[in-house]
Amino acid sequence: MPDQHIVIAPDSFKGSLSARDVAAALAAGLAEADPTLVITQAPMADGGEGLLDAIAATCPGSWHSAVQTGIHGRSLEARWYAMDTGTAVIESAEVLGLPLIEAASEAPDLAARGSYALGTLIAEVLDEGWRDIAVGLGGSACNDAGLGLLLALGAVATDSTGSRVSPDMNGLLSLARIDLRDLDVRLAETRLRVFCDVDNPLLGDNGASRIYGPQKGLGPAQIAAVESAFDTLAVQSRFPDRADRPGSGAAGGLGFALALLGGRLESGAQAVIELTGLAQRMRDADRVITGEGRSDRQTLSGKLPVAVARAAGDTPTWLVAGDIEAQAREALAGCFARCITLIETAGDRDSALAEPARWLRQIGHDMGRSP
Repeated sequence: MPDQHIVIAPDSFKGSLSARDVAAALAAGLAEADPTLVITQAPMADGGEGLLDAIAATCPGSWHSAVQTGIHGRSLEARWYAMDTGTAVIESAEVLGLPLIEAASEAPDLAARGSYALGTLIAEVLDEGWRDIAVGLGGSACNDAGLGLLLALGAVATDSTGSRVSPDMNGLLSLARIDLRDLDVRLAETRLRVFCDVDNPLLGDNGASRIYGPQKGLGPAQIAAVESAFDTLAVQSRFPDRADRPGSGAAGGLGFALALLGGRLESGAQAVIELTGLAQRMRDADRVITGEGRSDRQTLSGKLPVAVARAAGDTPTWLVAGDIEAQAREALAGCFARCITLIETAGDRDSALAEPARWLRQIGHDMGRSP
C-alpha cells in the first residue's frame, strides 16, 4: 500500500501564528504520529495577511519595499512582490493591517484611520513602472470605503461647505462630494486585480459595516451613520452599481474604491489557489487539511478554508480552527469531513491562546493516528 499523502493548506491564525507556522506545527504532529506519511506544506492566504509570503513561496520573482506611513501613524517599510510573470503584488495589510494598531503604544482610533497609505503604496509601485498590479485585501484596521486611497491617488473630496475632508472615516462621515476626474492618469493604463478575502458588497445587511463594523468597534448608531456615508460616496462617485459587486465590501469597503479605479474584484482565496498551483498539488492527496484562526458564518463568504475544500473536490478536507462559531457549525460540517478546534483540544480558550503551536501539533498527532 503506497504511503498516504496529506496536503496542509491553512490560512494564518490572525494575531497568533502565520500560515507557515500553522502548517509547520500540524506537519510536525503528523510526522511524529506516522513517519511514513508524505506531507506537503502549502501555506495559503485569501488576500489578507500572508498573501505575499504564500505567493513568493511558489511563484518566482523578487522582493521590493517602500517606506510608508502606516495606518498607525508611524513610518514603516512596506513589502511588495514582483512576480517574474510581470505582476506586482501588494498586500494591503502591510500598511493597513490590524496588527499595526494592536502593536502601537499610541494609535489613532477607528474614526481617525483611513486607507491613505495603501494609495501611496500603489503610487510608489506605479512610479517603479509597473502596470500590472494585484492588490490583496483583508485584515484591515480601517472602515473608510477606500476614501483615503482615492485621495492619495488624486481624487478630491469635500464637505457641504466645500472644504476638503480628511482621508479617514471622519472625512467619510462629512463627505458631500467627490471628484474623480484628476485621478492618477497611469491607472487608466494599468491592469488592476483585486484579491478580496470576502465576497460581501459595500452596502446593505450583508455589507461591510453591518457585518464587519462590530469587529472594528462600531456600535449600532455608528454603523447607521457609516452606512449612510458609504451610500453618499457611492452615489457621488457616479458609479453606485460598483457598490453591489461581490467583494466591494472587503477590507472596510476598499474593494469598492479599487473597483472605481477599474479594478477587477476576485476571490482572493481562489486567486492564490490558482497562482500557487494548489489544485495540482492536491491532485494525488489522500487528505487535505486547511484552517484559520476563527471560523464563522463569514468563512462561507469567500474565506480560504471553503475555497480549499472546493478545490480539493472529492478529497476529504479537514478544518482546523482556533474556534468555531456555534451558529456556523452545521453549515461548516457540510463543507468539511471533520472540524476540529484548538479550544476543544486544549480544554479551554486561555490554554489554546497561550500555546497555539503546541495544540496544533497535538491536533496533527491525533490526525496522524486517525484513519
